[in-house]
Amino acid sequence: MHDKNYQYILNRVQTPTRYSGNEINTVKKDLSQVDLTFALAFPDLYEIGTSHFGLQILYSILNNREDIAAERFFAPAPDMEALMREKKVPCLSMETRTPLDQFDIIGVSLLYELNFTNILTLFDLSGIPFYADQRDDTFPLIIAGGPCAFNPEPLADFFDAFVIGDGEQVITRVADAVIAFKKQGDGKKKTLLRILSRIEGVYVPSFFTVSRDGEGHQVLTPLYEDHSLIRRAILTELTVEDFPISPIVPFGKPVHDRLRLEIARGCSRGCRFCQAGMIYRPVRERSLEDLLKITQTSLANTGYSDISLLSLSTGDYSQLPTLIEELLLLSQGQCNAISLPSIRAEKLTPQLMELIKSVRKTGFTIAPEAGTQRLRDIINKNLTEESIAKTVENALSLGWKNIKLYFMTGLPFEQMDDIQGIADLSQRLASKYTKGKQMINVSVTCFIPKAHTPFQRHAQMTLEQTREKLQYLKDNLRHPKVNLKWQDPKMSLLEGVWARGDRALSPLLVKAFELGCRLDGWSDRFNFSLWEQAFEATGIDPAFYTSRQRTPSEPLPWDHIDSGIKKAFLENELKKAEQMALTPDCRENACTGCGICDFKTIAPVVQENNAAQNALSDKSPDKRIGAQPARLPDDAFIKYELKFSKLGDARFFGHLEMATIFERAVKRTGFAVKYSKGFNPSMRMSFATALPLGMESEEESLYLYLEKGLKPHRIISVLNTQLPRGIEITDCTLFRKSPHPPIPGDTYEISFEAPCIRQPDLDRFLALSEFMVEDISKKGKIRKTDLRKALSSVRLISPIRLEMTLTSYNERIVRPAEILAGGFGVDDTVVQDARIKKLKG
Repeated sequence: MHDKNYQYILNRVQTPTRYSGNEINTVKKDLSQVDLTFALAFPDLYEIGTSHFGLQILYSILNNREDIAAERFFAPAPDMEALMREKKVPCLSMETRTPLDQFDIIGVSLLYELNFTNILTLFDLSGIPFYADQRDDTFPLIIAGGPCAFNPEPLADFFDAFVIGDGEQVITRVADAVIAFKKQGDGKKKTLLRILSRIEGVYVPSFFTVSRDGEGHQVLTPLYEDHSLIRRAILTELTVEDFPISPIVPFGKPVHDRLRLEIARGCSRGCRFCQAGMIYRPVRERSLEDLLKITQTSLANTGYSDISLLSLSTGDYSQLPTLIEELLLLSQGQCNAISLPSIRAEKLTPQLMELIKSVRKTGFTIAPEAGTQRLRDIINKNLTEESIAKTVENALSLGWKNIKLYFMTGLPFEQMDDIQGIADLSQRLASKYTKGKQMINVSVTCFIPKAHTPFQRHAQMTLEQTREKLQYLKDNLRHPKVNLKWQDPKMSLLEGVWARGDRALSPLLVKAFELGCRLDGWSDRFNFSLWEQAFEATGIDPAFYTSRQRTPSEPLPWDHIDSGIKKAFLENELKKAEQMALTPDCRENACTGCGICDFKTIAPVVQENNAAQNALSDKSPDKRIGAQPARLPDDAFIKYELKFSKLGDARFFGHLEMATIFERAVKRTGFAVKYSKGFNPSMRMSFATALPLGMESEEESLYLYLEKGLKPHRIISVLNTQLPRGIEITDCTLFRKSPHPPIPGDTYEISFEAPCIRQPDLDRFLALSEFMVEDISKKGKIRKTDLRKALSSVRLISPIRLEMTLTSYNERIVRPAEILAGGFGVDDTVVQDARIKKLKG
C-alpha cells in the first residue's frame, strides 16, 4: 500500500501526499479571486484516485471556468493518518494545501461500497461533523455522486445532496446555483438545497421523511411534490468539450499509468446481473474523428505512450479496427501498448487480429460469469462456450501470456453443477490452448444483487454458502496451467450490506470508523472482526440486507431514484431469467423496451459508417489526423549531456520516477528523440548516477540523443517548461568524452534539526586506520566496505551543519547516511530527518 521509503517520507513532510499538487497539468488558482471553490474528494489512496477517469473529467470541466477553482483530496494511508493526527494536520488540498473545510463545495466520488469508512476519515481529520443535520450553515455544501449513488440511502444522513447519473452538466448547474446563492441568497443551506432540488439529477435526502412499515422496511415520504422521484441525469452525447484533454500526469506509480481514452459510455448487451449495464444506458459512442483529435492533443500534453481504451464493452465499439490503426499512426513507432479489455470472439476479425499483433500485450480478460450454458442464458450473458474457447485460442495465439477468466458464484437459480462447470470449463481451456509459460487465471467473486437490475430483489448467498462453494472449487479446480483467485467472502458480504442498505446503517458506519475500520477495500487492511463488533454494537443484522429474498410488494430503499429503466422491464427480465429466455442486444436488433430512450433527446449514439471514417479511408496515411513524419534515421541524432539540479520537494522523487518524469517531459517538448530498436522501443536516455530518495543535488548529469541542430539554449528553455518544481536544467552541451579523469569524490552538505555530532566524534573516526562494515549485495553476496577509506574529508561547519567528501570504495558508491549512522553513530531517525544535499563539483 506504500513503498518501502514511505515511512521515511512521513518523517520529513507534514502534508498528506508526497506530490503536493506538483504533477504535470495541475491547475492552481488564487482561491481568493474566484467565485467558487470546489473540493473533489476521492475516498481512497492517491494511487487509486488519481487513476479515476471521472475525477479527471470533473477537474477539467470545473477548472476550465475562470470563476471556479477545483482542487483534489485523497484518503491518507493509516500511517499517514496517524501522523496527521499526531501533528494536528487537517486534510489539505493537493494544489494549494488548503484545508478541506475551507471550500464552498465538497464533492465525494462514490465508486465502491468498501470505501465508505474513508469518507468519515476525510471528514474527521478536517473537523467536519459526520451527520448533515449536525452541520450548520458555516460548513461547506457536501455532495456525492457515482455509481453507488444509485442507492444513496446508506449514506443519506451524511450528505446534503447527491448527483444521480452523468455529472458533466449537473456539476456546472450546481456550481452556478451556488455562485448565485452566495451573491444573492439568505445564507441558509436549506434555501440552497431547495434550489438544487429542482436540478434534474440532484437528490436532497433531507427532503424526505423516514418511517418503517410493519416488517421493518424503510418507507420514504417526500416533503415536496416536485422532489418525489429523482430522475437520473443523462449526457445525451460525448463531446470533445467534456473530455479532459490535459489530464493530470502523476509522478508516482498509479494503478493505471497511461492515457485513458473513453471511447463509449453505456452497454446494450443487457446482462441481468450488471448494474453498470443498466444505469449507464444508452450506448453513446464518441466519433472516430473526435477520438483521434483528443488522443493527439492528450499525448502531446502528457507525454504518455501507452493508451487504455475505456468502455463497458470496448470490443463493441463500431469502428475499433480503424481506431486502433489510427492510434498506431499517432505514436511514430513509440506506442508501447494499447490496452484492450475483453473482446468477444466474433469481434476478433482478421484485420483486428493483425493490428493487435503490432502492440505489446497487456492483460486480457474474458468474463463468462457462469460455468454452464444454462446459467449463462439465465443471466442473459449471450456467450457460448464455443465463442469463449475461440477467444482464448485467438488471444493466446496472438501473444498474450496470461488470460483472466472471471466467474461469479451465487447467481440466481445456480446449482452445484454450475460450480462444477467453472472447474470443467477452465481446465478444458487450459489443457487445449495454453503452451509454454502461458497461464489462465481464474477469478471468482460472490454475486451481489445490485439496485436497478432484474435481480435486485434476489437473495445474496450467506457467508457459509459462499465458503462452501469456494472450497468446492479449490478441491476440484486443479490444473498446472490454472491459478485460482478469489475475493474474500467477508468483503462480498459487507459490500452486499452497503449496496442494498438503507438509512438504518448510518450508526453502523460511524461505529465501524470509531473501531478503526479503514481502507476496507484493501485485503491487507480489511478487518472483518471490527465490522462484527460494529454489527453487534448497533444491533444490525447483515442478513436483513443480504440473504433475505425481497418480495415483489416490498418497498426498496432506492425506489425514489429513477434510473430511466422501467420497473416493468426489470420485472419482465426476471421472468425471462426463470424461463432461460434471452433478450437480444438492442444495438443489433429491435428496441427491447427498457424505457431509457425517448428517441427525441435520448437515443443510442453509434458511429457506424460515419463521415469521419469515410474521410479517413480516402486519405493517404501521411495526411490523416494523427499522421507523424517518417521516423528519422539513427545518424540524424546526436548525444547531449544535460546538467540538472534536484532541490526542495523534488528530493522525494525516486530514481525510477525521475526517469519517467524526464522521458515524458521530453515527449511533451516535441523534440525528435532517438529510441531503441525492437518490439518495445525505449527512449535512449541515461543518468550518470542514481540519487537515493530524499537526497538533493545541485548538479546531476543526464545523457540524451536528440535531433542534430538543436541549440543547447533552446533545449534548456523548452525542457524546463515541462519539468516539475525543484528540477531544473542548468546546462546543455554536446557529449564529449573528457580527456581528464573526473575529480574523485562527491561533496555533501548535511543539515540537522538539532546538534547531534561534536568535533571529537569526527576526530576519533578520522584517527582510525579502517572501519569495516558488511552488507549484502543485490546478487546476495556479503561484501565488505571500509567506511574510513571512503571518507576523504569532513568538517563541522556549525553545530547543525556538516560537510563531507566521499569517494567510491571497490567501485561501490558510499552514501552520507552510511557514514553518519555507521561511522559517527548517529541515530537512524536523526539520519532520516537530516537534509542531505550533494554539492556542485
